[in-house]
Amino acid sequence: MTKHKGKRKFREHLEALFAAAGSPKPAAICSASRDRLGRSSLSVQRISDWRSGKHTPTNKLFREFLRAVDSLARQRNIALPAALADPAVWDRLLRAARAKTPTPPQEESRQITVGAVRIPIRPVAESDPLELGVHRTSRLEGAPPLPAYVPRDADSTVSAQLAEARETGGFVLLVGESTAGKSRCALEAVRRELPDHWIVAPPAASDLSLVLAHVSLPRPGHRRWVLWLDDLDRFLLPGGLDQGMLSALLEQRVVVMATMRSEVYGNYSERALRGMDAEVASVRRLGSRVLNLIEPLVLDRQWSETEMGRLRAHLANPKFDNRLADAAHHHGVHGIAEYLAAGPKLLEEFLTTRRQPKGHPRGAALVQAAIDLARAGISTPLPAETLLELSTCYLSAGDASRLQAESPEQALVWATETQFGVAGMLVATDTTEAWRPFDYLVDAVASAVEATAIPDEVWEAAVTHANGGSELLPVGRSAFRFGRLALAERCFSPLAARGNHVAMHDLGFVQRERRPEHTWPSWYRTVSETGTPLQARALGALHEVEGRWDEAAACYERAAGQGDALAMRLRGVIAQRHRQDDEAHKWYVRAAEGGDAVAIAFFNGPGIYRPERGHELGSETWDPNVEWDEEDEEPWQMTARTSRILSCNLEILADMAHDELTELGDQPVSSNSFGIFFALLPASTWNQPRNWRRRVLRALDDLNEDITLGRSPQPRCTAEELALHFALESASAMTCDEPDLVAEFTQGLPEQQGDYDWDVCSDLLFQDHDVLFLYDPMMQGLEHPNNPLNQRMGIGDLRPEGWFEEFCNVPPRDPSRGFTH
Repeated sequence: MTKHKGKRKFREHLEALFAAAGSPKPAAICSASRDRLGRSSLSVQRISDWRSGKHTPTNKLFREFLRAVDSLARQRNIALPAALADPAVWDRLLRAARAKTPTPPQEESRQITVGAVRIPIRPVAESDPLELGVHRTSRLEGAPPLPAYVPRDADSTVSAQLAEARETGGFVLLVGESTAGKSRCALEAVRRELPDHWIVAPPAASDLSLVLAHVSLPRPGHRRWVLWLDDLDRFLLPGGLDQGMLSALLEQRVVVMATMRSEVYGNYSERALRGMDAEVASVRRLGSRVLNLIEPLVLDRQWSETEMGRLRAHLANPKFDNRLADAAHHHGVHGIAEYLAAGPKLLEEFLTTRRQPKGHPRGAALVQAAIDLARAGISTPLPAETLLELSTCYLSAGDASRLQAESPEQALVWATETQFGVAGMLVATDTTEAWRPFDYLVDAVASAVEATAIPDEVWEAAVTHANGGSELLPVGRSAFRFGRLALAERCFSPLAARGNHVAMHDLGFVQRERRPEHTWPSWYRTVSETGTPLQARALGALHEVEGRWDEAAACYERAAGQGDALAMRLRGVIAQRHRQDDEAHKWYVRAAEGGDAVAIAFFNGPGIYRPERGHELGSETWDPNVEWDEEDEEPWQMTARTSRILSCNLEILADMAHDELTELGDQPVSSNSFGIFFALLPASTWNQPRNWRRRVLRALDDLNEDITLGRSPQPRCTAEELALHFALESASAMTCDEPDLVAEFTQGLPEQQGDYDWDVCSDLLFQDHDVLFLYDPMMQGLEHPNNPLNQRMGIGDLRPEGWFEEFCNVPPRDPSRGFTH
């Protein structure tokens, strides 16, 4: 690598440009630079020489190159960062690269610099917790900015995953509520396990390409990196962290340490995505695919008794931290980390100040106005003038005497000043004289059981603030949630008139609620006929909700005709509901061929194997036509031969599932996946991580252990129920199709009445067969315990995360039993 600083900086920027543009091939750049006559001054060799440092281009030639790269990026819907698209920046870099006298070598920069973008990089040991997002606590004279760290229960798991990723790279995600202590827990684990790494914390999603370019550069010595992504959702945006970017980072052996709020993490679930409009869901789905690659670690807001014991042990030390002592004595229903972050103090101050004789009624009204604007859908900075105007909505006649002692200027100072060493109730923004409310206050007020109504004036101010901007849609949706339908219609109408299909869709909902006599306004028809297949499908769903089956079927068929596999499946569901089984089967086949996961899984559901032809093994001494005397009948149990064949098939399935697990790892099952076990599970499980799959594999081993101990297999949880269904299917197929193998496995065992009666096994080994509903396209959604049909049928939680909850009416398994495979 050249020692010429100017040339080195040019090469760094050039590699950053390639990364930001999606790594276009030099041949494609040359092609994009051709003029009308097909001529180009660029060549693959020239571009290669620039990247290697062999030659430096002229300004004119490089501008031609830059235009071609920008053109290719736009074709991919990639917007280059301003610092990399500005020709003036490149002119300065080229002048420095062509300078004859190299700049004397200096200590390596502690930041990634591209144009005006500055991203700090530090050794982990020198990282600043506050810069990385750790919440401030109250100040204590003579003490460090943060109190001593009290180990959390999650520490060992976080450390184990970081240690595993130390050499080869990896992705670790810690999820918890707003002030659970996620950032502190994650940073302490990074300090313990990766002390020799360097840490980089980009401020925005668009900066990830610059980080990737930097960590990919060859440099003397061996530097290893931690990419710190606090509030991961800020980076799950187009041009940010997608599967391709993550793969590229892991190829460079980067350890990605991320945190995320629980409520935000839930917005990326498949169920949440199904409830969103198509365009928003398509953006969120990019992030969902990333999140599905990893099993998050959860940090509880409330401290466990074990954690409180560690805190008490710390406080027994004569040099204990008074901030921790205060939190231990007064945290109440709040978590320790939450209390330390002063959120509750700010909330209490806000709620009580207007009632105090010498309080701050005008200041509290300012804060309430900001909170309600946030609840109304506004997330951009709020001008102080707007807040002052709205503050009168929250003041009563009884406040008049106290208002004389608090000027508007004093109210703003009180609302914005930093309290408890953490933050003000109104937080400063990059916009001068504009503020936003402290997040904890917004969440607390919005989640209160008796949340106050938002005044009309505030709603009007929200519409005015959002008018013409990007916030009309969220304001309209907030208005709809609050039942302000006329206001929601005002927000959606101008966007719909400009052709915004998302707004047209939402406007249809509002008009449907406001004017039920015109159930299907023109917006719906416009969206269905001129919009995307997703919008035609959405209209079909609305028809279906109101029982218009023919209209729903027509909409689904319109979407299906444009290749929408989900619409094909929903069309099949309508046929299934009307007992048109052949028609339903036809649509499910089309949906499966189109890649719909639920339709594919429908054809994978386990069942007792019943060949159309051939001889099925069974006991030759048992005549099923002879009636039994029930009084003389002993309690049923599997025969020795039946047990042996079922045990063999459990073992075979476990071995094959183990091989499949090794190959799959954390990768999601896709519509193109081939497998003998995990690929045949219900579609709702396809995105589960390796650790979840390993526990399902253990279900096969646990059932086999029951047989080894001389008992019939007794499923203790949903995972074991489905594992047993697959084992019965496999065993019944073996006794039908492989009699020689069955004879080999059962050699020496006596023939008994009831050998290989798999139907009886299916009837008697299970409490019910509810788990098989997960394969039925008509029953999608039934897995959630809040589903009305689930509740009427008493099914319980069939979601993947509940598969290992043991049934209350069976003996539990030994929790320390470990894993056989």
